[in-house]
Amino acid sequence: MKKINLEELSKGEEFIVKWQFRLLGDFKKALAECIMRADDGNLARLEHGFPDEVKGYLDYTKIPGWWEEIKKKADIDWD
Repeated sequence: MKKINLEELSKGEEFIVKWQFRLLGDFKKALAECIMRADDGNLARLEHGFPDEVKGYLDYTKIPGWWEEIKKKADIDWD
């Protein structure tokens, strides 16, 4: 079984890696779904309670090359 190195990741980065590899528990899975569906106003509200997770999602969706860098950081080179 291939392993993911989560030790060097921030909380937000870890959240996204676990989300992408379907490793989140029920609550965090629902949170990811909520973050994905939120409009800007509700995303700002979610950020108050879950700043790391929202930042991870925004980085994932807005910063070109971010996901590739995180995969390198987590030793995910399975392609």
